[in-house]
Amino acid sequence: MTTNINIDYRAIASQLEGIETTSDRERLTKLSLDYYHFSPILKQQLEDKRGELAVFPTTEAEVLEIARICVREKIPLTVRGAGTGNYGQCIPLQGGIILDTSKMNQIVSLQPGIAVVQPGVKMAAFDKQARKIGWELRMAPSTYRSASIGGFVGGGSVGMGSINYGQISDRGNLRRVRLVTLEEKPKVLELKGDEVNKVLHAYGTTGIITELEIPLAPA
Repeated sequence: MTTNINIDYRAIASQLEGIETTSDRERLTKLSLDYYHFSPILKQQLEDKRGELAVFPTTEAEVLEIARICVREKIPLTVRGAGTGNYGQCIPLQGGIILDTSKMNQIVSLQPGIAVVQPGVKMAAFDKQARKIGWELRMAPSTYRSASIGGFVGGGSVGMGSINYGQISDRGNLRRVRLVTLEEKPKVLELKGDEVNKVLHAYGTTGIITELEIPLAPA
């Protein structure tokens, strides 16, 4: 997609009626970065990269609307989880809009052995609820206290529990995922079985995750 460099972001924000947005430079700086500075190479390459507008959807319908506007106006779109990665995965290289998933933080369903969640649910917060019924996430990475489940699926790999369940990309560690596409008419796809491999460790580049069905382990 060719980027439109003449974008009026205030006008774009006004079109996103009912969706929280911010163009505050201090907040945008925080939302534009992760722990890329661990690498001296990435620090030099990425330290000046910033988004122009951040959006905070709470529903799949709002994600669809954001996707539609970005495609129509040719606006670069960067998806952000909790920003706990080390490699610049959520840093906007060409400005544009940052889609922050932190407000998509609902546990849709929680049952013995299985749960359905929105992508912005924090891992530690989820486990606090799951342990009430005797279950927990299958693996806990070093960023467990602050990472989101969607972010871990999109950019994580292993954690405590992996000796039993393998990597996040191993078969069975993600049961189902819903995601929004970026095309002329964005649509919702639901992937199951081996099809979920298209989103595992893909950093949000294959679509915007809006819901995940995940297996659990006994607490």
